[in-house]
Amino acid sequence: MGSSGKPQACHDCKRRKLKCDYRKPTCLRCENAEITCQGYQRETVFINSGFGNERLVPKHKNPSPTPPSFDDCLQELRSQLLEPTSSRSQLRNQSLTLLKKLYLPQPNPNNSELLPVSTWLPIVCCLQGTSYALDHSLYAFCVIQVAITKNGSISVDEAMRTYYDSLQVLKVELDDSNAAQKDEILAAISVLSTCELFVCPTDDAWQAHAQGISEIMRIRGGLDFSTPIQRSLYFRIRMILLFQALSKRLSRPTAASQCRQLKALVNEQDSMSELLDIAWQVPAVLEESDLLMVSSSTIPEHLRRCIFNPSLEMVEKLQDSQHRYRDELQRPPYWALPSTTHNPADEFYDSKLFPFALQFQSIETATHMVLYWAILLQVHCSIINLHLHLSRNTISSPASHLSIFDNPNEPLSDSRFATLTIVREEADKLARYLCQSIEFCYRIENGTLGPQLTCYAQGVLKAYFRQPNYERELAWCVNIKNMRGPGFHNGIELMCFEG
Repeated sequence: MGSSGKPQACHDCKRRKLKCDYRKPTCLRCENAEITCQGYQRETVFINSGFGNERLVPKHKNPSPTPPSFDDCLQELRSQLLEPTSSRSQLRNQSLTLLKKLYLPQPNPNNSELLPVSTWLPIVCCLQGTSYALDHSLYAFCVIQVAITKNGSISVDEAMRTYYDSLQVLKVELDDSNAAQKDEILAAISVLSTCELFVCPTDDAWQAHAQGISEIMRIRGGLDFSTPIQRSLYFRIRMILLFQALSKRLSRPTAASQCRQLKALVNEQDSMSELLDIAWQVPAVLEESDLLMVSSSTIPEHLRRCIFNPSLEMVEKLQDSQHRYRDELQRPPYWALPSTTHNPADEFYDSKLFPFALQFQSIETATHMVLYWAILLQVHCSIINLHLHLSRNTISSPASHLSIFDNPNEPLSDSRFATLTIVREEADKLARYLCQSIEFCYRIENGTLGPQLTCYAQGVLKAYFRQPNYERELAWCVNIKNMRGPGFHNGIELMCFEG
C-alpha cells in the first residue's frame, strides 16, 4: 500500500471552500475561526483493481448535498442586489436566513422565542415595498456579520466599504420628498445603525442616524403603529433614541416625548418596558449633574444637601423596578461559575481579575440585567464625579465648609442615608457584574447579538474605570475583543459610545 499523493484539506476547510494549512491534528485556520476542526480522517476500503494489486481508495457514500458556504450566500445576495428584475422579497428572505445563523441567538430551551431587541429584524425582512436603501443595508449587514465572525473570505475592510456604499444609497433615497413616509426607510436606518455597532469605532454615524429617526417621526407627526410591521420597529426605535440620550447625557425632550407616544400607542406592559420608562428619566438627571459641574455659581446653604437627591431618587426607582422583575422570575436570574475564558490583560498577574463568570437563565434575562446594571452604574458614576468636583471646589474655597464633601462617610442627603463610600462600593459591584456578564453574552450560541447587547455597558465600564487606581480593570475592558475561550466570540470590536 503506497502513500497518498496531494494532501487533503480538513473537513471544515473543504466544506467552507477555504485553503487549508494542513496542520495536524487540527488546522490553524479552524482554530483562528473558533471552529472545532473535524480533522482529516476519511473512511477507506480495499478494492481489487487487478489480480494481486489491491489499493486503498476513499469510501464514497451518498452524502446529502453540501450546504452553500457563507461566501456563496453573499455572492448570491450580491447577484440579486445588482439585478434590477430580481425579487426583493427573495433577497430579504435570504438575508434573514443568513442572519439567523450568525446574528440571532440559536434556538434552545432557554431561548425559545425571539428577544424584544431582535423581533424587528424578521419583520423588516418581510417588508414588501421597493427600497434599494433597505436592500443594500441588509446586504451590508450580512457582509459585516460574515466578516466579523470569520466565516468567510471577506475582510472587515471590505465589509466597511460595503457599509459605506449602502450609506450612499440611503442618502439618495432620502432626497425623495416622500421618503419619510416609508416604513422601509425607517427599517434601513435601523439596519445601518446596527451595522455601525460592529464596524464603527465611534458613535458619530450612529448618533446621526438616531437624530434622523427623530426627524422622520417629527415629519410624520409621530407613528400610528397601525400595522404589526410598524409596531415591530417600536422597540428598536425606542432603544436607539434612548442610547443616544444616555450617551450624550442630554434629556432631549422631543425624543423623550416621541418615545412616550410610542409606548402609549403600543401599550406594552412588561418588565423591560418598565425599565425603559425609568431609563428615559436618567438623561435629565445626568444633564443636571453635568450643569452643576460646569457652573461657577456657589451652592446656597439650604441646597447643599439636596443636590444629590435627583440621582438618589433615580437609583431607588431603578432598584424598585429590579425587585419587581426578580419577583416575576421566581428564581435567581443569574449565578456564578468558574470562568473558562482568558483575557490577555491577566497575563501580567498571578491570577485572573474575574475568576468567576455569570450564567443567566437566558439571553433575554441577560439583556435585562446588563441594561439595568449599566444604567445604574452610569448614575453612580455621575454621583461620584459630582462629589469629586464639589469637594475640589470646597478645598479651593476655605471660606466655605461643606462637610458632606469632606467626609466620604457623611450622608449625601438629609432624606436618604447614602454616603460616598456606599455609592463607591455599589458602583464597584455593578462594574464587576457587568464584566462577569461578558463571557455569557459573547458565547457563539448567542449570535453576534449577544456581544451587541454589551455595547452600551462597555462604554459605561470604560468611563468608570478611567478613574485613578483602576488601570488593570480598564486594560481588561480594552482587551475584551482579544479574549479567548471555548465557544467564545473572539475578535469582535464594538463601537464605543462617547459621552
